[in-house]
Formats: sequence, structure tokens, C-alpha cells
Amino acid sequence: MAQISDEVLYNISQDYKTPAYVFDVDAFHKRFAYYKEIFGEDIAINYCMKTNPFLTVESLGQTDRIEVCSYGEFLICKSQGIAPEKLLISGVLKKQEDVEDIMAYCSNKAVYTAESVSQVHIINDIATREGYKVKLLLRLNCNQFGMDEDTIINVLNNIDELNGITFYGIHYFTGTQKHKLRKHEKEIAKLDKFFARIMDETGLKVENLEYGTGFGVPYFMGQDETVTDMESLIIFKNLLEGMKWKGRISLEMGRALAYDCGYYLTTIRDVKESDGKRYAIVDGGIHQINYDGQLRGMYQPHMHVLRDGSNITKSLLADEYTYGIYGSLCTTNDVLVGAYDSVRLQENDIVVFERTGAYSVYEGMSLFLSHELPVVVLYSQETGVTCKRSARESYELNM
Repeated sequence: MAQISDEVLYNISQDYKTPAYVFDVDAFHKRFAYYKEIFGEDIAINYCMKTNPFLTVESLGQTDRIEVCSYGEFLICKSQGIAPEKLLISGVLKKQEDVEDIMAYCSNKAVYTAESVSQVHIINDIATREGYKVKLLLRLNCNQFGMDEDTIINVLNNIDELNGITFYGIHYFTGTQKHKLRKHEKEIAKLDKFFARIMDETGLKVENLEYGTGFGVPYFMGQDETVTDMESLIIFKNLLEGMKWKGRISLEMGRALAYDCGYYLTTIRDVKESDGKRYAIVDGGIHQINYDGQLRGMYQPHMHVLRDGSNITKSLLADEYTYGIYGSLCTTNDVLVGAYDSVRLQENDIVVFERTGAYSVYEGMSLFLSHELPVVVLYSQETGVTCKRSARESYELNM
């Protein structure tokens, strides 16, 4: 779990103002090491940078590859000087002009995925023209993603005609926040059966599996770790090792790596009571923080409140009050917490929302009402606080 002290969090709120995102680099590295210890050296872990792009560089020492899901994410990696060998070029839509630019930088050093026959040919044609072969993962479908089994079989039966492609393996991801291993059990059985079919009908062996785990994580009070506790992960590893198919496995992970390394800080700017209900209005809102599964504040996330650097949530004062914590948007949907029991809240109290390391920086409606984009800082005990993005106005983007 994230371990930034309340003193550090409070100082950040004063030095950089709120709202603010704070990401604990030490906790991120610790979580990475936790999975690596369980899965061992034979199973690779790839970081999905869409989870939190501000942790991309921090992942380099532990991730095998970084999954890049858009041209914009590629530009982030390129601007940071990340080596092509570290990149897995994925994404639902691959436009010709974007792929041209990406392959000009990555050539045959990165691994690529194809979501459709059209994408196969785009990648093949560029590689053939440039005179090299690229390693290509064919994505097995789920909803709008990927290709069905028959289409993949047809591509593989004609692979000799694709001079710019080496069949590297299969990419499979069906969704996120999966809290029960029986879903993974069914998926792994499906993959095992399909890989045998590929061998039977094409004579080709699947050498690599890129598997998006979609592990569910606990965001709210009263929830425990399910598929990501040690016992469950060992069972998951045994499911993979129990496949008849044998090859190299890369686990694509994001939320399960980053969710508990983040904090969102927001300041109470107004406290009022109407018709017997108490309201605390903060300078942030649902445009900047969104817990997957949260419904208009019905569930209480892990959180606490700071006053002058002290955690008043742990106060033993006798009086307790219930507040609705609302954001600064002009919509009745801007409910962060519907019912929060606390000592009496005051203006300038800092509300600290925990477990916000995954998707928080852009899953909300960040440009709604032209509010300022929050500051983003990283923290580690070794290097202290590093500002990665200053707070900036968004109104110009809406003009």
C-alpha cells in the first residue's frame, strides 16, 4: 500500500495547492516487485501506460515492455527517449500515417499488434517497403477488439505472402476489474484450445502469449483483495503453467500495478447545512477523480482528512457528523462521497482520496466547465517531491 506520510501530503497541498495528484513511486516499485516475486522470471510483465502515463519512465527498470495504445502515447515514449525495444505497439485504431511515423522510429525493434486484417497489411506493407520483418501479435477478438478465430487462421495460412511480418504470437484481453479467477480459468482454457487449433490447421506454433489480466482491485471500504492476493495469484500462475500449450507468456498489467500508489488532494472551500443535511464543497470533483464502480458517491473510497497536517479522521472526539462531499461542478452528479462520517469539517481541511494511482489523471471529464488541470507530483523517499506537471488553465482549450 502507498506509504506517503500525512506531513508530506499536507506540505504538497500547501506548496503546490489543490487539487493535486500525488503518485508514490516507492509503492509503485514495491507492487511491481510483489508480482515479479510470485510469477518468477519465466513470466514477463508489461506495463500498460494508459493506466498512468506519469509512471511510464518509472516502470522501465521492472517492466519487460510498455504497452502503447495510441499515437499520443507513442509520442510520450519517444519524447522521453524510451528505446523501441521496450515498446509493444498496440491500440484498437492504427491509422496509416500514425503507423508510418511509429515504424520510422521503432522499425523492427518493437513488437506490434494487429486488430484487423487491414492492420496486418498496413504493418506488412511498411515493413516490406523498408526491407525488414516485424514481430506481430494477432489479437484474438473480444467485442470490438481483435479478430475472430477463423480470421486469424486465414491470416496465418497466408503468412508466407506477408514478407514484412513474423508471426510472434497472440494478444488477448477481454476487460478489466475481473474479481473472480473463474473468468481467467475460462479464458485460459479457450486460449489453450485455440492454440492447438492453430497448430492443427496452419502448422504454426504460437510462441508468445500477450495476456491482459484485467485483475480487479479493491477501491472501497469493506472490500478486500480478491484475485491479486498471494494465494489467488499462485492459483492463477498454476492455471497458466497447466496449459497444454507451452511458450513464453507476458502479462499485460496496469490497474493492478498502480492503483494503490496514488493520492488525490482536494481542499474543502465551503461547508454548509441545508434541510438538515451537511455539505462539504471541495475545489476538485468527479471531473478529476473517478473510481471504477463508483456511483454518485454511494461507496466510500479509502480516504482521510488533514487539518494543519494532522489526520483528524482518527480523532476520538465524541461528536460525529455526516457530510456529503461534493465537487465544484454545476451538476448534481458531482458527488464524491454521499455520506462521510467525521468530526466537524472546516474550510481549508484537505481531503485525501487514496488508491488513485490508476486512470485518475484522465478518466474524469477534465475539461468540463474549464476548470484548471491539477498539478501532478511524484514522490519517493530517495528523491523527495518532483513536479511532473504544473497546474494549468484549461479554458483556452474550450475556446
